[in-house]
Amino acid sequence: MIEIRHKETGQILRTVEGDSLIGADLRDDILDGADLRNADLTNAWLQEADLRGADLSGARFKATILIRTHLDGANLNGAIFEEAKLSDGSPGSGAVATNCAMQGVRLESCDMRYVDLHGSNLSDAIVIRTDLTDACFQEAKLSRTNIQGSLLIEARLRGADLSDAIICNTHMNGANLVQARMDRVILGGDDCFPSVLNLANMREASLIGADARGVALRDVNFHRADLAEANFSGSQMMGAVLRHANVAGANFEGVSLVTVNITFANFSQARNAQVPAFKQNVR
Repeated sequence: MIEIRHKETGQILRTVEGDSLIGADLRDDILDGADLRNADLTNAWLQEADLRGADLSGARFKATILIRTHLDGANLNGAIFEEAKLSDGSPGSGAVATNCAMQGVRLESCDMRYVDLHGSNLSDAIVIRTDLTDACFQEAKLSRTNIQGSLLIEARLRGADLSDAIICNTHMNGANLVQARMDRVILGGDDCFPSVLNLANMREASLIGADARGVALRDVNFHRADLAEANFSGSQMMGAVLRHANVAGANFEGVSLVTVNITFANFSQARNAQVPAFKQNVR
């Protein structure tokens, strides 16, 4: 028999028959503050369970069901999620993991649509082939995160810190990246299959020194964004808005600016930019 205890008081919150938590049925259980460090929760049912403030650091969630699970403020540092289901794809079904510690977490082949990660710290996380469509990362920390082959369509990343992140072969169509920090982010270029950010809102975002070579940026809103020293060589920017953007030192080699709104942007400080003669109010 396994006893799940409170991480501070030692109070028994739940007893589980058997010698492991693999396949355990913990649906709807109240496990606030539970000590589940390094627990193997493979195939466990945690649907709508309450794990707020729990210590799940180093835990393994392989094929675990976490639909509508409450994880607010939980410690998930170093946890591994493989083929875990944190959503059934409908609005409101996503797990709630706001203000969680998730540094170094690994998310592989997971369903995380509509998951709420507002304010959580996912620095140094690894995300592979995971569906984060409509997920909320507002004010979240994603610095140095490595994201590969995933979906962040319509994801809410307003004010998120993505500095030094590597985001390759990932679809971020329509993502809200208003005021996001994306300095030195890698979105394309050498050894990185270019990501897609068509229709993304990057108003007032910071992409200083970003590598966006070959990236799809059609109809992206870069209004007042800081694009200094960013590399957009070979990117597709048709219909994009760079109004009042800082493009000092940014590289636009091979980029067509014919349909790009560059009003009041100082392209005299940009590199390899071919500004059409008919463009007005361009410095």
